[in-house]
Amino acid sequence: MLKKTIVSGSTALALAASAILFAHSGVSGIIKERMDSMKALSKQSKRVTAMFKGKSEFDKAEVIAAADLFVLHGEKMLSQFPDTEQSRHGKKTEALPEIWTDWDGFTGEVNDFIKYSQALQQTAATTDDRSQLRKSFMQATQSCSSCHKAYRKPKR
Repeated sequence: MLKKTIVSGSTALALAASAILFAHSGVSGIIKERMDSMKALSKQSKRVTAMFKGKSEFDKAEVIAAADLFVLHGEKMLSQFPDTEQSRHGKKTEALPEIWTDWDGFTGEVNDFIKYSQALQQTAATTDDRSQLRKSFMQATQSCSSCHKAYRKPKR
């Protein structure tokens, strides 16, 4: 039974990895750069979310790493959406045209993400209170969701 579970788990992991590779296959340039950036943010968010849900051991260093990563990527995010043909219509882009037709709104969303991410950095530097850390983390990740809702194609 254990052997069957391990094989099933390995198969599931291989399929998940293949799906990610397939999703990014043939993607290049600025679209690949922003996909890789968003993937890194998602991976770190999931790690910290699991800690706050009690599914993994709490490690404040992971919260700090998330905050630092969020700020780093937030500060370069606008440059990852140039108003070019490839950026707007390139292979497998998930960006909606509203990014460019409502640039001020998109810029506001990105700036909110940076602001909340910097607040998370500050909170992580000054407290060990998990409820404060969680609240600050949630504000940053909710700003991600808000931007995705307005400016990313819906997931299929």
